[in-house]
Amino acid sequence: MTHVPDYPAKLRIYKIAASPFWQMRCHFKGKTYTKTTQTTSKRTAFVKARDFFHSKVAELYGVAVQLTTEREVVFADLVDPTLAMHQGRVDRGEFTQNSLRMLRNRLQRYVVPVLGQVPIQDFGYQHGADFMQKLSAKGNSSVTIQQYLVSIRKVLTHAMATGYIKVVPKLPNITIKSKPRGSFSLPEYRLLVTHARRLIGDVIPIHATQRSKYGPSRIGRYEYIKEDLQYLIVFMVNSFIRPSDLKNMKHEHVTIVRGEHVYLRLNLPESKKHDKPIVTMRPAVRAYERLLERDKGRGYGKPEDYVFMPELWDRLVMIMRYGYQLQRVQEVAGVGVNKSNGMKRTLYSLRHTAITLRLLYGGNIDLLTLARNARTSVEMIETYYSSNLEAEMNIGLLQGKRSK
Repeated sequence: MTHVPDYPAKLRIYKIAASPFWQMRCHFKGKTYTKTTQTTSKRTAFVKARDFFHSKVAELYGVAVQLTTEREVVFADLVDPTLAMHQGRVDRGEFTQNSLRMLRNRLQRYVVPVLGQVPIQDFGYQHGADFMQKLSAKGNSSVTIQQYLVSIRKVLTHAMATGYIKVVPKLPNITIKSKPRGSFSLPEYRLLVTHARRLIGDVIPIHATQRSKYGPSRIGRYEYIKEDLQYLIVFMVNSFIRPSDLKNMKHEHVTIVRGEHVYLRLNLPESKKHDKPIVTMRPAVRAYERLLERDKGRGYGKPEDYVFMPELWDRLVMIMRYGYQLQRVQEVAGVGVNKSNGMKRTLYSLRHTAITLRLLYGGNIDLLTLARNARTSVEMIETYYSSNLEAEMNIGLLQGKRSK
């Protein structure tokens, strides 16, 4: 058995002969709880085990503050009850597991070491301001600092709701400067597809993998450009989906529609509180059909099979491998950072490209229609996408004349 780092010794992961997946176990109140992690990756198993631990703590111990001695309640005492309350929201589908994991990480690893021993009744504006100053001194962005302040506010809100304080103290305000998303221009997109096709089978040099915090060993035997990368690029740029949708998309979620227009209807699982179907551009149909034909030749392509890398159960590793491949194709194609704003381009940039190209070449498409189909908001498109367009890109509209 392997102990989960930085957690009680009773939380462990292990392997059994009957399953390829890591299992997890923990002991609470005289009883041992076990569950499969549904992953073959040790790193992902650690993440699942930590979630399992906190879920059980919330289930068995509730959201009450546990004090072993007679003393005043400090900020740290409210952290676990706050997390337990949000675990209940996760169980009800009101909060995502990833959001809870980030909240827990921010509070336990960064906030508690600094503010944990502050008496909750004495917590005030100055504590938040001092913490913000520490984050600024370490070079954190305004977006990151705001996320930490939101985490602190959640604990203070729980303290007020449970009667430990009468009002939530005011915290510092921070101005966030929005940066347009990094996307690919149309010529760059074509370069990516061309090179992804030309580089099929090429081994990814070690320098293209070791930059990741996971290390080059995370690729293993998959350190080469796969045939389906070209289809992934075309599919994402013509379907508006997020990389997280790639992880979950199965053939049962995809319907080919042929009529006046030819497109795919994607009934994907909910992401970022959006669950409406997505309709794609026509090139996505061709990319999907080629993927489907290829998968059927390998024994996949059934409704319950994943569309991308169906042979890989660990979907987080799947995203990592596509990321490595795209990074290598960008290097060879000479498509690095976004020249207009210097932002690095990743898999997510393919989604940004899909939205940006529709703004440029989508005729008179209105922002509401585009936002709904991309599972986002008009405000997000105006802030992060349309702001990236130069006046010259829409010279036809600017120089156009009204018809009489």
